[in-house]
Amino acid sequence: MSLARKIIFLLLFFLLLNIYSIYGFDYNEYFEKKGDTISFVKKEESYFDKVINLFKQEEESKYFELVLEKKNGIVEMNGVFSNQSDADKIADLLDINKEGDYKFEDKVMIDENLLTELTKLIPPFKDFFSDDSKIIVVNNEVILKGQLKDANYKELLNTIISRMNIDVKNELSDEIKVENIALNNEEQKIEEKIETNVVEEVVESKVVDVKSQIEELQSKINNLLQQRKITFERRSTELTTDSKSVVEDIAKILNEYSTFNLEVAGHTDSRGNDDLNKKISQDRANSVKKLLISFGVNENRIKAVGYGEEFPIAKDDENGLSEINRRVEFNILGE
Repeated sequence: MSLARKIIFLLLFFLLLNIYSIYGFDYNEYFEKKGDTISFVKKEESYFDKVINLFKQEEESKYFELVLEKKNGIVEMNGVFSNQSDADKIADLLDINKEGDYKFEDKVMIDENLLTELTKLIPPFKDFFSDDSKIIVVNNEVILKGQLKDANYKELLNTIISRMNIDVKNELSDEIKVENIALNNEEQKIEEKIETNVVEEVVESKVVDVKSQIEELQSKINNLLQQRKITFERRSTELTTDSKSVVEDIAKILNEYSTFNLEVAGHTDSRGNDDLNKKISQDRANSVKKLLISFGVNENRIKAVGYGEEFPIAKDDENGLSEINRRVEFNILGE
């Protein structure tokens, strides 16, 4: 046999041997015997894999969106949340008075730190801002829009914002919107009877000056009441000692503007009988009026009215209770 044939024969033999080994070998028996020595090591996730996974999570999730809008003295909440439960928790945390338009989407994240800081902005938003003002939270950015009731609030608001640990974008209008200011009937009648341009200019100047003084007086009283609220002894029309001091300070302010009349308005929450609430608010308004007179305010300048639960400025709880709604207001009417 030639050498070439021998080589070919050997190659065919080894080929057949390999085929037999592959198809005839008992792998199950082999791994059963070697099972105690074989282990599978899970490959650890690399840093690159972690970064990729993080970006995937960010693409899948997004931050919640929120719009707080002041309407008729009440703050309404609108926004995009994961579910009703999350929306309710945010409303409770921010002490929101009214539920607006809620939308629910999957994988909406809530920044708890941002919400905690936002609670510091809610009291001044309720007290300092005019209707139609807004707090907007979008892409984890807080934006303030609207108008302040009084220019004196601007510095105080800036101080509050400076102490917050989040950035607040201020887009407030420079104009100051004064709400609920009414000129008296006498001034309106005078304007109607004007016959010459000269008289019109004189009266118009007087009206502007009177309006300016009304705004100034109302602002001073409101600022005082924001710092020190008027309260009464439990189940009584008797003012507390601290509240008597507040009324005394208000009397001093009123005596500086001795030509203006005012309304002392008593309000209650919705707990109890409507008629009884109105009587309680009237009695408390009368008590404040009596105290003002004792501090030198002319009786003829003061009108005391009890409105009961008719004009709430906040949402009562399930029992009809609201400390905010139980209040006494001083409304300047004109000369």
